[in-house]
Amino acid sequence: MQQEKTTQSTQDLVDIRHIQIRHDLPALERLEKYLQDIQNPYQFLCGNVTVHVRFLEDGNALSTQLKHYFSSYHH
Repeated sequence: MQQEKTTQSTQDLVDIRHIQIRHDLPALERLEKYLQDIQNPYQFLCGNVTVHVRFLEDGNALSTQLKHYFSSYHH
């Protein structure tokens, strides 16, 4: 079974193309800034495409995946 979050109106979604990752911040602060900027990490825009992120119940949580990503992100 998949976990699903409530869907938002497209006009309320943030376009991920406008999110900037601050490379000068420590990993945890980068993650916090990303979550603040994206507003809803489960549903956002990428241009004209609405992105819905879903995970299996027995898989890794989004928070775990994001921590891993921002901890290993090097630009």
